[in-house]
Amino acid sequence: MSDSKITLTSKNIRCTIDPQFGGRISSLMAFGRELLVTQNGETNLQKWGSYPMVPYAGRVRNGKFKFESTNHQLEINMAPHAIHGTVLDRTFTVIESSPTSVTMQIDLGSRFAYHGAVTQTVSVNDDVVNFELELATSDTRMPGQVGWHPWFARPCRIETHFEKMYLRDEFGIPTGETISPPAPPYDDCFTGSRRSPKIIFDESITITIDSDCSHWVVYDQTSHAICVEPQSGPPDGFNLEPFVITSSNPLKKFMRFSITK
Repeated sequence: MSDSKITLTSKNIRCTIDPQFGGRISSLMAFGRELLVTQNGETNLQKWGSYPMVPYAGRVRNGKFKFESTNHQLEINMAPHAIHGTVLDRTFTVIESSPTSVTMQIDLGSRFAYHGAVTQTVSVNDDVVNFELELATSDTRMPGQVGWHPWFARPCRIETHFEKMYLRDEFGIPTGETISPPAPPYDDCFTGSRRSPKIIFDESITITIDSDCSHWVVYDQTSHAICVEPQSGPPDGFNLEPFVITSSNPLKKFMRFSITK
């Protein structure tokens, strides 16, 4: 099937997916309002749309990790660290699509030492956008992590209620220690979501974000966007809290946008 842009629609939602640029949501129109930062000439693929982060999410300190006695060096793509995985700048293959759903797949590529693939499904049902990721391996065992990185376009504000926040060191990497969340602004990872995060646009349109991910990164330090990123583990998770994937135990997670006006 063609890898050109795909548009999913309902009465109030128009969701445009670009398989060529990391299988990302390149535009999300709801009730006539664009909710995401669109490309608009931006050359850094980390900074627009909403894209899956696989097989790691957030920073990996100096791109280094050790798994089962073997040391690994990832490509440094935000010096001095590796960040956001190996698929955001590559083309997903469309497996199946309809007016309301698309399923895409991609292997992890040569920049990751283990053999695996991720399948992503995006669907629109009335005023809800559903996202699913499944990371599987053909190796015996490998570390793995998945997440999503949506850039919500300001003017908007965020409402969250988390139990804990990871402390970061001088390099912006979580140390593993957690504290009660202070007041914003944030570029931080949280756990223990006590209610679903909400993004409110122009005091009119609200996205409620649900996910079975255990960790959330919130970034609200830029004037044009807010990022709320559900992740299956924290930044530097390969070193702090590694999750092991086997051929019989893939990693599956979902994210859901419920949009109201």
